Amino acid sequence: MTRLLRVDDATLAAFAVRSGSGRAARAALGAELDAAADVLLLGDLSGPGPDRTAAAGALLAITQRVVVVPIIGERQHPINLGRNISTLSNLHGRRIGLAGTSAPVLALISRLFESWPLDAMVGDSEAGVYVDDSCIVRISDPAFPAIGGPLTVPVDVADKPVTVLLSSSAQVEPGVDVVLDGGALPVWGTVPVIGDEGDEDIVGARTAFGLGASAAIAVGAPAFAGSGRFDQV
Repeated sequence: MTRLLRVDDATLAAFAVRSGSGRAARAALGAELDAAADVLLLGDLSGPGPDRTAAAGALLAITQRVVVVPIIGERQHPINLGRNISTLSNLHGRRIGLAGTSAPVLALISRLFESWPLDAMVGDSEAGVYVDDSCIVRISDPAFPAIGGPLTVPVDVADKPVTVLLSSSAQVEPGVDVVLDGGALPVWGTVPVIGDEGDEDIVGARTAFGLGASAAIAVGAPAFAGSGRFDQV
């Protein structure tokens, strides 16, 4: 059974202070986080809050197995969020998702993850082709017609970062992988955290949430034409 724990903004700030105390302190905090939960939901459930993707990156760097899911802020642009989350996903073994209270925004970001699919990467030096530019698209989302990407980071469309809708009553829909009542989760520091070895078989956010491969949902048009040669990138 997946163990979920929420870490509020004040505790994230305290983690930053602990991490600044040196390598040994970072290693001890990382081990503590890995043992405490399978998934950490990062941030307060209300208010604007800081950029929790920065905290997510810091925690991923000091942990080995725990999945982190930052709660996104209303002031963060979906393109920036998509780029940051996909970069951290690629760097840290798919151990990241994102959570929010708006299903349309989560669905938009999920579509943006498909704007530069990983299989577009060709890297054929003999042919002089870096990417198959026909696979890179500007996505079309009727709710956000002015935002189409593409992102500048390739994403495995079958293993996209998990999108979590914070709600006590909503349903899963295209672009929303998980519906979670954030208020029902135990919070770090308010309940005893009993660590153990954890499930070492957990690899990545989709596995942690018991999900299969992600499905492609985006519709779009080619973003470039003839820009995949080495002399053009």
